[in-house]
Amino acid sequence: MALKILRRQQDLRSMQAQMETLVSERDAFAAREHELEADIAAAQTEEDRAAVDAAIDEFEQQRNANVVAIAELQTRIDATTEEIRSLEAAQTPPPAAGQPAAPAAERSNNTMPMTNPERRWLGLTYQERDALLQAPETRDFLSNIRALRMSQRSVSGAELGIPDNLLPLLRDLTYQSSRVLPHISVMAVGGTSRQNIAGVAPEAIWTEMDAAMNELDINFYQLTMDGFMVGGYIALPNYVLSDDTDLALLTTVMQYLAASIAKSLDKAGIYGTGTKMPVGIITRLAATSKPEWWGANQGTFSDLHESHILKLDLGAKYGEEFFQKLCEATGVPSPNYSDGRAVWFCNRKTHLDIVARSLNFNSAAALVAGVSDTMPVIGGTFVELDFMQDYDVCGGFGSLYSLAEREGMVIEANTSVKWLQNMTCFKGLARYDGKPAIGEAFVLFNYKNAAPKTTITFGADYINEGLGTLIVTTAAGASGKTTVTVAGNASANKLRYKLAGAPLSVEAGEKLDASWTAMTSGAAVAAATGNVITVVEIDSAGKAVNLGSATCTAGA
Repeated sequence: MALKILRRQQDLRSMQAQMETLVSERDAFAAREHELEADIAAAQTEEDRAAVDAAIDEFEQQRNANVVAIAELQTRIDATTEEIRSLEAAQTPPPAAGQPAAPAAERSNNTMPMTNPERRWLGLTYQERDALLQAPETRDFLSNIRALRMSQRSVSGAELGIPDNLLPLLRDLTYQSSRVLPHISVMAVGGTSRQNIAGVAPEAIWTEMDAAMNELDINFYQLTMDGFMVGGYIALPNYVLSDDTDLALLTTVMQYLAASIAKSLDKAGIYGTGTKMPVGIITRLAATSKPEWWGANQGTFSDLHESHILKLDLGAKYGEEFFQKLCEATGVPSPNYSDGRAVWFCNRKTHLDIVARSLNFNSAAALVAGVSDTMPVIGGTFVELDFMQDYDVCGGFGSLYSLAEREGMVIEANTSVKWLQNMTCFKGLARYDGKPAIGEAFVLFNYKNAAPKTTITFGADYINEGLGTLIVTTAAGASGKTTVTVAGNASANKLRYKLAGAPLSVEAGEKLDASWTAMTSGAAVAAATGNVITVVEIDSAGKAVNLGSATCTAGA
């Protein structure tokens, strides 16, 4: 029996090494995606765009294959770990009466440290996982997903409601994937209409035991919460849907959707505009007058854009001199009514720079900061957010930010969007709203004498905003050519055109293929009289935002 355990442990170590490689590959995809975005923006010629399209296809195939490989390997690791645990249990004699059982690591002679054997799959025990997979609602959900793929037709508008037994898991995964949510107040809110919630508990009044009770004023912190939708879709290769186990399929869908929603929540919690999304901490600090999202019962608005947004000239300061000024800035937030725990949001470059500056002050403090993600000298938790500006730090007392999560989450599936790539798309939807209960509890500063960044670009809502209109006019040009003039486009965007017998249809947010030709306003286009030219404006992401057309008149 012991030899079999050793053999399976060897297999497990090999699989764990493979998993490390796959995870490293997965982490590299983010950088590659940014490179491709730059390539899209830089592509000028037909050859460039064709090369970019090929690179995108290859990238998506590699990333999807990586997802599948990780899911499959994790399933094998789980099974092997469980087998080892069973073998160890079978060969270990029961403890004597009154004696506790030895820890798992001790029973295996410490040959392989084991993590909590009862929590293996997305935070669930094996028993809970198996029960979840065997539940009729889960099996029906997965069967319906596969059925959508098998139909090979458009199912636009068809919704697969996430079963109630999966909702807690998806919420937990979203929470685990988020960097911001663990440091703020998150509450579940029922219903579909706007609701008022108390962002902060009021202070109770001390009095005599038989005295009259005072009314507690909660209006000052009463926040009106809406239910804005956040979501997106992921495209899964159809072979995953047809060939993968239920466990692998469920793991892939749930993890990707949760990670996507968590990323959007993180950005909204810091920079959210309050329009179709939560109000971010920085947005509240930057408001110079009462904004539209300020609730009627939220109390008196205070302008914090000067007192709580700071520009510090500390680029040349180190050690004690640096942290003395930093202490003054981080002391601006008021901890009143908070749980007293401070959090500091910044990107990784900023985080490491602050730690490095503490080396000249206190090497022990720097060591603690590097190991535990604690702000040196000052205290509070560092949270790295890659979308923040270099040397910007935003933070304060996170418990005074309230995020409301509405009930109801769905997945929609569509086989037509990526039909040519033999993929099925799954869209996850959730509803949230949030805002700081007390803006004075937070601060934003840049310590290299630059203006702190107070806005950020969010993913464009192409589908719901729709296409704008380009004004396209034509005039006879040189022999066989039409002069095409375009108005209504943004100067930073690019134009593409195609000729046909009638105006062409383009979807908002659509990425054009290589059959569309680059042009500028005033260009001479070779076209016969009567041909229709369709002109599309694309943004920096290469997606269609405006559309127009006109009939050509060729020069004699």
